[in-house]
Amino acid sequence: MKLTIIGGASAYTPDIILGLLQDHALYAGGELCLHDIDGANLRVIERLARALVRAAGADLRVTATLDRAEAITGSRFILTQPRVGGLQHRALDEKIPLKHGLIGQETLGLGGFAFAWRTIPVMLEIVEEVQRLAPEAWIINYANPAGMVTEAVIRRFPDARFIGLCDMPTGLQWAIGRLLRVDYRRIALDYAGINHGGWVSRVLLDGEDVTARLRRWAAALGPVASLLPLGEQTGTVRLFRQHGMVPDPYLRYYYYKDQILKKLLRAERTRAEFLIERVQQLYRHYADVAGQEQPVLKEHRGHPAHSDLASQVIAAMAANRPTRFVIQQRGAGAVRHLPPEEAAQFSAIVDGSGWTPIPQPALPRKEAELIARIKASETLNVRAAMEGDRSLAVEAAELNPLGAPRPLAEKVVDELLAAHRKYLPQFA
Repeated sequence: MKLTIIGGASAYTPDIILGLLQDHALYAGGELCLHDIDGANLRVIERLARALVRAAGADLRVTATLDRAEAITGSRFILTQPRVGGLQHRALDEKIPLKHGLIGQETLGLGGFAFAWRTIPVMLEIVEEVQRLAPEAWIINYANPAGMVTEAVIRRFPDARFIGLCDMPTGLQWAIGRLLRVDYRRIALDYAGINHGGWVSRVLLDGEDVTARLRRWAAALGPVASLLPLGEQTGTVRLFRQHGMVPDPYLRYYYYKDQILKKLLRAERTRAEFLIERVQQLYRHYADVAGQEQPVLKEHRGHPAHSDLASQVIAAMAANRPTRFVIQQRGAGAVRHLPPEEAAQFSAIVDGSGWTPIPQPALPRKEAELIARIKASETLNVRAAMEGDRSLAVEAAELNPLGAPRPLAEKVVDELLAAHRKYLPQFA
């Protein structure tokens, strides 16, 4: 069996490899192929991957290539995580909207829209190549903005063997598991919405509904959370207390837009600018660890939920072991307030044959309306990215809750288009 990681030089890759190695018997005698366009960092990750595989005693051959077609050919599972333009262009996604008094964020608002313009054409090329060179392979996608990428893929390739992932719901499972003092894998979520915009209406522990218990804790913690600085955890607790459902943590950007904007404007540097420095430290650590007899990673790019989710989905499919996850694909009616033919994020059973959606309860009207508006703007932006249509991009920016009235929307869209021109041939 051949497993391929496109974007294999990513700083996330070592932890994903560690996740895959937890079930390495499933892949015995197989190949782990890393592909990237960054040759220098790819060599670092390749050396580290070989050290980790050796230490795990896994029967798995590690290869690396700059040739994407070579990486894809013969693969059974392909994990995609390219970052088109790198962190330098992510910084532009963040800084340009902020300059105009708008939230600059990697996956949301106009920053997220610009990221989609760059990523969608590349991901469509990859899916086309997979269908041609490895038609039986499953694509497991982490490339952001994941929801808009999924929408583009199912529009262009409606029958693609493709599942979109986001670690936010898994991160919620981790947090709830810690709160309940149980293994997070015993937690299941009834999740309905879109990527970075959805609600958990029910939390299950070994099949038992524990949502009411969590609501009581949120009510007790709420006053404290309201006094602490607004962050991912405090924002999540506040929204849970107010709405009675567990939010995707990214919803705080919509409900506390003004507070977050002020915080971003006061910051000395953007998240991308911080990560540019941080990631270089990680690669130095990876290079050191690759030379160790017993390699141990002491520094990590992200939350364990990220690597665990990808590796568990691949293992469930490889072993044909039906397992419940929150995924992104065509909603098919699982999320009642969104068009069934469009991409959504929802609970599903994943196994060797693919995925089966678990129909979700309808969301309350106000929460559903906000998500529907975000989704409508993102769908317009997906069309803009696929068609190279500036006017659609402006219309999407005007409609999005983190966007702007038309004159400002046009100005910011044009600045983003100019800043990323190198990666936007479709807008020529």
